[in-house]
Amino acid sequence: MAVREVQSGRVGGHPEKLLTLEEAARRLGLPAEGIEELILQGKLPSFRLAGNLLRFRLRDVETLRLDRQKSRLRRPSLFERIYDFFYFNNFYLIAFLILLTLVAIIFTL
Repeated sequence: MAVREVQSGRVGGHPEKLLTLEEAARRLGLPAEGIEELILQGKLPSFRLAGNLLRFRLRDVETLRLDRQKSRLRRPSLFERIYDFFYFNNFYLIAFLILLTLVAIIFTL
C-alpha cells in the first residue's frame, strides 16, 4: 500500500504519513464517495495539496478505522433494542391489534 511522506509536516522529528483518497478508502473499506461523505460530516480531517489533490493523515484514518471497529462491536442498549423492535415490527403489531379487536367484536355479538 503506497504511503506518501510530506517533509514539511514533521511530527516528533519524523515525516508525517499522508494517504490519497483511494488509499484511505481501501484502509477504511469504503468507496471514495463514502470517504467524501465522512469529510462533509467532519468525521475525517483532510486537506488539499496543490489545490486539487486531497490527502489524509495516516493517524486520522487509523483513528477513524479503530473507532468504526469499536462501534460495530458495541452491543446496543436495551432501549435501542426495544426501539428497533417496535420500529421494524410496528405494522405487524398494529395488524395483530386490529385482528384481536375484530375477533373480540365477533365473539361479543
